[in-house]
Amino acid sequence: MVKNSFHYFLLPLLLLAVSCSEKGKVASFSKGDNVFSFENSSLKIVFDQKTNCNVYRKSGDKLLSVIHAGEQPHYLVINGEAVKDFTVDKEKIKLTDIETNYGRGKRLQLSGTADGPLGSVIEKTLFVELYESFPNAALFRVEYRNTDSTPGLFIEKEVNNSFTLDATLVKQDSSRHSFWILQGGSYDSRPDWILPVSKDFSAENYQGQNWKVSESGGGLPLLDVWNEETGFFIGSVRDKPTLLSLPARVNAEGYLEISIQYNREDVEFEEVYRAIPTVVGVHGGDFYDGLKTYKNIMEKNGFKMIEPDSSSSVYDAVFCAWGFGPNFTKEQIIDILPQVEELGLKVVTIDMGWFYINGDYRPRDNIFPAGAADMKKFTDSLHEKGLKAKLWITPNIAGPELMKEHPEWLLRDKDGKLLKHGIYLTADSAAYLCPAVKEVQEYHRQLTETMIGEWGYDGFKIDQSLVNSVGRCYAESHNHDYPEESVEALPEIYKIMAETALSIKPDAILEVCPCGMFPDFYKMPYYNQPISSDPNTPWQTRHRAKVLKALMGPRAAYLGDMVERRVYKESNFATMVGVGGIPETMFTLTEEDNFHILRKKFPGYLNPQKKKDFTKWFYLYQKFKLSNGEYMNLYDIAYDKPETHVIKKETILYFAFYAPVWDGDIELRGLENKDYVIEDYVNNKEIGRIKGSGKLKVHFEEFLLVRALPIKN
Repeated sequence: MVKNSFHYFLLPLLLLAVSCSEKGKVASFSKGDNVFSFENSSLKIVFDQKTNCNVYRKSGDKLLSVIHAGEQPHYLVINGEAVKDFTVDKEKIKLTDIETNYGRGKRLQLSGTADGPLGSVIEKTLFVELYESFPNAALFRVEYRNTDSTPGLFIEKEVNNSFTLDATLVKQDSSRHSFWILQGGSYDSRPDWILPVSKDFSAENYQGQNWKVSESGGGLPLLDVWNEETGFFIGSVRDKPTLLSLPARVNAEGYLEISIQYNREDVEFEEVYRAIPTVVGVHGGDFYDGLKTYKNIMEKNGFKMIEPDSSSSVYDAVFCAWGFGPNFTKEQIIDILPQVEELGLKVVTIDMGWFYINGDYRPRDNIFPAGAADMKKFTDSLHEKGLKAKLWITPNIAGPELMKEHPEWLLRDKDGKLLKHGIYLTADSAAYLCPAVKEVQEYHRQLTETMIGEWGYDGFKIDQSLVNSVGRCYAESHNHDYPEESVEALPEIYKIMAETALSIKPDAILEVCPCGMFPDFYKMPYYNQPISSDPNTPWQTRHRAKVLKALMGPRAAYLGDMVERRVYKESNFATMVGVGGIPETMFTLTEEDNFHILRKKFPGYLNPQKKKDFTKWFYLYQKFKLSNGEYMNLYDIAYDKPETHVIKKETILYFAFYAPVWDGDIELRGLENKDYVIEDYVNNKEIGRIKGSGKLKVHFEEFLLVRALPIKN
């Protein structure tokens, strides 16, 4: 076992304090013989003379860190050699007051050199910034210099925020890897986004496509790790999607290793190389505050999330025609509308199948024989009934017609071949468009104008795992400065579609469903209806709600997906409603109408018992509409039992408790010091009274949804 001496020798040192800005204490810097400390009210970062780094969270009079120190967080791999043995030049240490797009802050600059390959000397300059606007996080930028311009150096990889974590540093009776982790990789297996770290845990969290292992690419360039005592997160704050990885794995000694790694292609190191900007942060509780901090930082980089008005139709319950399958008829939809209206559903989604081939968005003659005119007539008929209509689409792909008409728009690999994968795109049917091509961007603007403006749809259901990312483009005719421009440009397609749709219909509903993948963060500012996206379990529906409300805002219009998914149970409604989700259904009026594949996997036929359930729960949803309330981060989703979520609607707190069976106390947090009646609002009955925050003894199976009503004198 490696001794964790760095943790302990720094604390007794007598440190020399350097004063801060006269306007207020943004941060302070302290310098000893071999240790340098940079801190504010929430965290403390300590470097040794080799730029090894430790990060502490301040909690009262405690300093909490889970970093097994002695690690070099930032380095390059050059010509196969990891260059990391840097020594700080104390004469070059700088401390500067700054004001940037992030607000007022303080910047620490550390420089040092290390021997590199071929006799080179590599200088590393590390910039660390602390800001008033997010005191629990630090921004890191690293610049490397080939000091004597040694020829023949090639950068193969940059490594940032590499840390080895040890849970026993804050909880001695635990194992070294006793953490929960939120990871932002996108996998076709649709794993949980948050999960406990096992002894054999390993995940690459690659942010690019890799269909050999069924990875769609995209996702969240961030890892968050926590236990009962403290939390820690790392992430990229670059303003463009990047083909990096965030590997997390338990090593042979039982420690959890995390980092941000960026493999480079043919990058010659001539003079200066700038690594991607990153963030390191700390928090208490689960991942929520870490993600919220990341959201706030990225908003300063221009990624401002859409904030719907509470009266927006984006919060209305949804009927999706997917229950009929891809070979639906217009008559099936028209015939089901009276039942849709009876249940109080306000939005109808026309799903996949209205066209012939994905990527060629021409209406099918057997459904809309008059083409655009029939489309407009159809949406008009829905609007006359007070319903909104969403249209299914997968952006940035071309079907055979578009491929033939515009082969110059297509994305190509190193060999000049069209880029495809074997799940949805085949050699004959479709290919990726290159989103960096201006004509492709204009095509999506025109497509949106047609569907929203001319055909009259009220929004999109953007679907399939294809939506998360694309590969590098090597098409010579595109004149890319570098192949990764295609990856970086994909969010621009979504921005164009969102801006166009909202300019035509300010209340447009923009859903993006990456089919169970972790949605790409860089597209989140360009839609207003995230979705649980093909959840395998109710647990996935619930924790994804908390993740997306942390990233997109506490009032994000979170669509819970179809209640029929996997195995229908009445508790599926409770899972969606209790966490502030929007219920959706794909019911059919007969078993024969239900698409035969879906009929076997998750039947949609609205039998008498289901109709009774649907009537009850869609009424409850419409009555309380917790989806437009504010999600309150009052419980740790991993460690507080039973699992609890809270929505604030006006002045009332709504609590949702979940467990297979619970017989014991529930704790109601966040209440003022006044008397409350605790009401089971599903069954409209009082279950107890309480003064301020406190506990009640209850028994429930699967769920308990209650609200705290102040007792009026």
